[in-house]
Amino acid sequence: MIDISMDLDENTLVWIDDPKPKLKALARIPNAPINFTWLDFGAHAGTHIDAPFYLFNDKWKSNEIPLELLNGDCQVLDLTEVDDMINLNHLKSKQIKSTRILLKTKNSYDDLKTYNPKHIALSEEAARYLVEKGVKLIGYDYQSFEREGKNVIHRIFMERDVICLDNLRLSQTEEKVYELILLPLKVIGIDAAPARAILKELKYEN
Repeated sequence: MIDISMDLDENTLVWIDDPKPKLKALARIPNAPINFTWLDFGAHAGTHIDAPFYLFNDKWKSNEIPLELLNGDCQVLDLTEVDDMINLNHLKSKQIKSTRILLKTKNSYDDLKTYNPKHIALSEEAARYLVEKGVKLIGYDYQSFEREGKNVIHRIFMERDVICLDNLRLSQTEEKVYELILLPLKVIGIDAAPARAILKELKYEN
């Protein structure tokens, strides 16, 4: 199994306008009989799913997304040769086999000490191509598919109920099909949910 989730602590890189996560130690042994920690962070901190409710009031909230969309065969596309923007030609050079796609880029090798405004991003035409290919879940290895806080790419996906999985760490993965195990926290009625994402090697070569 490969854990492709981001570490979540007070050093976790978040969107530049968001507060940092806080892990407050309310009790610690030996001064208390137990260890007890209070967690305080945004729904989009660390590895998380974005629900279509993020942009559309009448669409799925995070707890309403069918689990069968989030779990099952999943294809990693290695795009680490891209230096700026993933375009249509980059994706057309790949054979898309799954409805769940993870885009592995140079972002997965970023030390995530500071926010990189020039992180590898996804073009609009590339996003539309993924929708046309029937992709139902799209995962990425940074805070967003796009730069400057824009939501153009998110809208392309969410208007078709494509689930976005952000802040993955894909450096240990290969370009192939895995089994994705993705379980967001069952927080009710909101736009996103922190998640643990794991890839499991398939028993047979693909």
